Amino acid sequence: MTVARITAQDRIVQLDVLRGIAILFILFMNVQYMGDFSNPDYAPNRVSWTGIDQAAWWINRMLDGTQRGLLELLFGAGVLIMARNAMTPDGPVEVADLHMRRNMWLMMFGVAHGVILLWEGEILLAYGTAALLVFPFRRLDPRKLLGIGIAINLALLAPSIIDYAERVALVSAVSAAEARQAAHETLTADDKRAISEWKEAVAEARGPDPEWITAEQAKMQGPYSVYAASRIDTWVFVQFTGIGIYWGNIIEAFGTMLIGMALFKWGIIQGKALRSTAAILLALGYGIGLALRIPATIAQLRFDALPDPGWVTFELARLPIVFGHIGAVTLALSTGLGRMLLKPFEANGRLPLSTYMGASAVAVVLFGWPFLGLFGRLGFGTLFLIACGIIIAQIIIANLWLKAFATGPLEWLWKSLSYAKLQPFRRP
Repeated sequence: MTVARITAQDRIVQLDVLRGIAILFILFMNVQYMGDFSNPDYAPNRVSWTGIDQAAWWINRMLDGTQRGLLELLFGAGVLIMARNAMTPDGPVEVADLHMRRNMWLMMFGVAHGVILLWEGEILLAYGTAALLVFPFRRLDPRKLLGIGIAINLALLAPSIIDYAERVALVSAVSAAEARQAAHETLTADDKRAISEWKEAVAEARGPDPEWITAEQAKMQGPYSVYAASRIDTWVFVQFTGIGIYWGNIIEAFGTMLIGMALFKWGIIQGKALRSTAAILLALGYGIGLALRIPATIAQLRFDALPDPGWVTFELARLPIVFGHIGAVTLALSTGLGRMLLKPFEANGRLPLSTYMGASAVAVVLFGWPFLGLFGRLGFGTLFLIACGIIIAQIIIANLWLKAFATGPLEWLWKSLSYAKLQPFRRP
C-alpha cells in the first residue's frame, strides 16, 4: 500500500499542535474583515477606538501573516509526509495521483468556502494550487529548498518597495507643486495630477468613504439573495479581479512550503531539533521580527498617507516571527508543563479544515443577514472578544469530537474524495 494513510500512532504531535495554533488564531486576523468595512491595514475602526480596540488592533498587527506562514510551512512538511513512498526517481505513481487528487479537492473546498460560506479572504484555493506546484521539488537538498523559498519571499517585497518609492516621489512632487502655488505660478498638468493622487491617498488612509459604506450596508442588510450576491462579488474582487490575493498567495505559499520542506528534512518543524536550536529560533525570530514590525506598527498609528519604510519591514518581519513561533512551541513541548498547556490545540491540528471553515460558518450567522446581522456595528475590541469565544468553543468541541470520531466531518469528506474510497469516520 504505497498510499496508505498516516495512522494515529504515526502522527507527529508538534505538527498537530502548530497546525492547531495556526488554524485557530488565524481568526484573530480574519474576524476584523469578516465583521466590518474598516481595514486594519489603513485606519482605525470607525465604530469605536477604545483601549480594547487598540489592544486588539496591536495583536492583529503583530500576528498578521504569521499564522498563514505557519500553515504554509506545515503544508510543505505535509507534502513530504504524503510523498514518503515517492522520494526516489522511480517512486510510485500512486503517490503523485493521491497528491493531485487531494489538492484539487482542496481547491474545490476553497471555492465552496468563498461562494457558500461567503469568506472573501479564504486561502484553501491558493494553497491547493501551490501544493500542486511544490511536489516536483520534494527531492531537493534542504539548503536549496530554503534558499529558493527565502528568495521567493524576498521577491514578494518588490511591490511594497515600489509603492514606497512612488509615494516618496509623489510627496516630493506635491511639495514642489504647493511651492509653485504659493508663489502664484501656473500649475502644470503634472502638478495637478500629483495633487489629485495625493488627495486620493489621504482619503484612502482615513478609511472607507461614508457614502460607499452606506451603500454596502444596505446590501448587507437586504434580502439574503442580495447579501449573498454581494459577498460573492466581493470574493471574486478580492481573490481575482481587483486586489488579487489568490495570485499573490500562490507565490507566497509556494515559497514558504519549500521552506517547510527544508525544515522537515532537518527535523526542525516536527520537534527533533536540539533545544539550543529551538532557543536560537525563538530568540532571533522574535527579536528580528518584532524589531522590524513594532516600529512599522507605530508608524501605522499616524493613519496618514506619508511614505514609511515600515511598508516594507512590516511584511519582512513575517517569516522571522513564524520561526519564533516554531522555536517557542518546540521548547514548550520539551517540558511537562508545556505539553499540558499545548495538548488541547492538538485536536484542532487534526481537524484543520473543519476548524477553519467552521469559524467562517459561525461568522456568517453572526455578521450575515437575515441572521444576527452584526456586520459593521462592532469595534475591533468586540470583534476580538468574539474571536476568543469562537476559538475557545472550537477547542472544546474538537477535543470532545475526537473522543468519538476518528476524524472531522470535512476531513472525512476530503480524505474519502482523495482516496476515492470511504474512510473510517467513527472510532472503533
